[in-house]
Amino acid sequence: MKHFIITTLFFLFIQISFGQVNYLDKGNQQLNNKDFVSAEQTFRDAIKSDSSNLIYQSQLALSLMQQEKHSEAKKILDKILSVDSSNVGALWYAGNNDFLDKTADLRQAIKYFEKVLPLIDEKRGQYYSANWFIGRSYQILLQSEGLTYNEVSRMLDCYSTYLRLQPDANDAAKISAYVQNIKAIRPSDNVEKWINKPQ
Repeated sequence: MKHFIITTLFFLFIQISFGQVNYLDKGNQQLNNKDFVSAEQTFRDAIKSDSSNLIYQSQLALSLMQQEKHSEAKKILDKILSVDSSNVGALWYAGNNDFLDKTADLRQAIKYFEKVLPLIDEKRGQYYSANWFIGRSYQILLQSEGLTYNEVSRMLDCYSTYLRLQPDANDAAKISAYVQNIKAIRPSDNVEKWINKPQ
């Protein structure tokens, strides 16, 4: 699923002034080349030239995420979302950041993905990826701290959407088998919380 994490940028549809294109082109090329340290510097320079540009800030957060500087990335993303709570790029990166950060709360990652999901066209790769991330986050939580009946239902819904949109994915058979197994063994809705530790 790592190939879902670095996805085509959300910002292709945004009109960008001539002066900004050089920073974005340069920084995004560095990201594509996995030169994350240089990308970080490029986007820091870009922010110096225009501190209000949320795209620069989002891309800086992405370059930090790729260096596993998750807490730094989170601060930047939180700042963006305090200005624009429906910023698609920042929501997407924030969900990814919390998913990748082993010290973060997966429920927070789920919240970000749930918030971005209605803002994404179903035909875009990020739509099925967001469903995968929600399903996978709930799966990890089910195995560690447990889920309510409704949370299990949401996990199953998201995995089912992912399978519908990506029937030929490498992990489709494994996820399909998992979904069928959980449907067969899940307790009734009168169970407050269910933990299903892996065997």
